[in-house]
Amino acid sequence: MSLEPYSFCFLRYVHEPLSGEFANVGVLLWAPESRFFGFKASQKFRRLSHFFHGFHHQDYRSLIARIETQFDKLAVRLADAQGPLPFPENPTSARDLALQVIPHDDAALQWSLSGGGLTDAPSAELEALFQETVARHYDSVDEARRDDATIYREFYSRAFEAPAVKPHLCEHEVVAPHASHVFSQAWKNGVWNVYQPLSFDLKRSESIRAKAFQWESLTRWLSQSPEKPNIHLMLAAPSGEQRRAYDYAKDLLHASGAVKLIEENEAVDFAKELERLIGANF
Repeated sequence: MSLEPYSFCFLRYVHEPLSGEFANVGVLLWAPESRFFGFKASQKFRRLSHFFHGFHHQDYRSLIARIETQFDKLAVRLADAQGPLPFPENPTSARDLALQVIPHDDAALQWSLSGGGLTDAPSAELEALFQETVARHYDSVDEARRDDATIYREFYSRAFEAPAVKPHLCEHEVVAPHASHVFSQAWKNGVWNVYQPLSFDLKRSESIRAKAFQWESLTRWLSQSPEKPNIHLMLAAPSGEQRRAYDYAKDLLHASGAVKLIEENEAVDFAKELERLIGANF
């Protein structure tokens, strides 16, 4: 099996840029060794209409269709290019390529920072990323399920918004030899302490296990970063009948030895401990 590096970034719909609230609507993946370039987006708008008052679905669908056409043309150019890539500056990440089509500004569609990893099947990796980060949210709009952003708001945001804590937090990208990830909440006391909400309140047991495998693999790679970060995963349990799958997910994440797990019922104690730690270091 031959693995090659790839990078990816998310296309986000930002209804009101000043609020910072967004929803992932697409994924772009770039594997330079094989010249694989793929973009996948959802034209479904029900979730966006649900969360964002005044959302215009016809304008959104037309815009996504135009973007897909532009990326299809760019994919052909990249696949057919002989020698150097057909750009004034050689793109080093998916986001570099993304900005060739949608430049960075304060418009409704914006790009995330790039993540990455290793794969032997870039197209399958693109599909997995799309299903995990975009499609499943649209498929479960009307179900009693909580995504990562929801469990962060409901259980963990208080810890990071405390007056003694918030001024010392920042966004931080952990970069390892074969993977990278941007953590929205991080602080440093000699080493980087980074935090990621992970909801396992999913409809199917196989989805819970798949998400656990994804994050076990990613955090194991990230733990090889020269900065040796302290990675904290803030969990939410299923509200359905998938307790056995959730226990399996926790065991899998524990087994890597690369992370510290925090559960919903520990959120209050976690907030107190975070405030104590930051107070002792600043």
